[in-house]
Amino acid sequence: MRRSFILIAFFFMVVFVLENCKKEKKITVTNNSLPDSLFVGTKYVFPTLYRFPTLTNTYADSMTNEGVALGRRLFYDKHLSSNKQMACASCHILSHSLCDSGNAFSVSEFGPTFRNTMALINLAWNPYYYYDGRAATLAAQAQDAFHNNLGLVVDSAIAYLQTDTTDVKLFRKAFGRPGTITEPEIYKAIQQFVMTAISANSKFDRYLQGNATFTNSEYNGYVMFNSETGDCFHCHMSDGGQTLLMTDNLFRNNGLDSALTIYDFKDPGRGGITLNAADYGKFKDPTLRNIALTGPYMHDGRYITLTQVVNFYSDSTHDSPTEDPFMLLYNHNYGRGLELAPSQVQDLVNYLNTLTDTSFLDNPSLSNPF
Repeated sequence: MRRSFILIAFFFMVVFVLENCKKEKKITVTNNSLPDSLFVGTKYVFPTLYRFPTLTNTYADSMTNEGVALGRRLFYDKHLSSNKQMACASCHILSHSLCDSGNAFSVSEFGPTFRNTMALINLAWNPYYYYDGRAATLAAQAQDAFHNNLGLVVDSAIAYLQTDTTDVKLFRKAFGRPGTITEPEIYKAIQQFVMTAISANSKFDRYLQGNATFTNSEYNGYVMFNSETGDCFHCHMSDGGQTLLMTDNLFRNNGLDSALTIYDFKDPGRGGITLNAADYGKFKDPTLRNIALTGPYMHDGRYITLTQVVNFYSDSTHDSPTEDPFMLLYNHNYGRGLELAPSQVQDLVNYLNTLTDTSFLDNPSLSNPF
């Protein structure tokens, strides 16, 4: 009797195991039978831009409209910060050309940032990111910002994203099978969105295309900018160079601070990353597009207005071991800088104001989607 009972129990156990195996198998078949269209996004196509360099960013070809849309949502989503009160957009504000709103230093989850927040403009053409170039990709920049500024808690962030059907669908479309949400894909999505932050429709652009007219002062500033008088074009190329990015994307010491040795720099800049003595005191040349909206200026936000910036180049530059050769030319041959007259300073500022692209600020595809 006891033996029969054991056999019967064993029989039902086997049946139970087989049934559960069938269920697991059935779930797998269901997942694999999902149509491929759920995992295939629409390729993002970059616009054709007047006199912009050829885009060689290796991530451009893998971008999708869904990846861009997902990155836009993540860029504005405060749930991804540790206190659920901040997002990328908290310090990169569209009305200020995706930089902070007049603050020398932004306030992160961990207190003030140690450098001024850079504007996110035309970064698809940049080889390095941040003032010191510590990030080689926009995804790496996003990872740095999420961990060091927003305090991302990866597990809780992914768990949150998995509850949103829109995010889940966009992750599938953006990154294909199996459509799971991972930390690297969060950064890659934001990379796709930021790469679409393109500014190329300022009064300056329209002037070059014959669709706008400069005032006398703006034209005088434009001529100075692209000549040895203002000497801006060496670092911030405009129509005098091969690009209208308004930056050469290099790292330079523009004579901000005096230093007898490389160890006297308060901020080592690029040198703190490369540890190369020649890089100390050097910072990335920022684009001048929308420059009227991105103050305070310099890596430490020391200048509030563009007039102060131009006056610095006119009469207040300093010597240091790694000072850029273009700065040395004026410092030693012509005095302490460009030595511009007040009217010339104003002309340069008026020209810089023509680099403002209001269509960038009003672009709905860059705005908060929530």
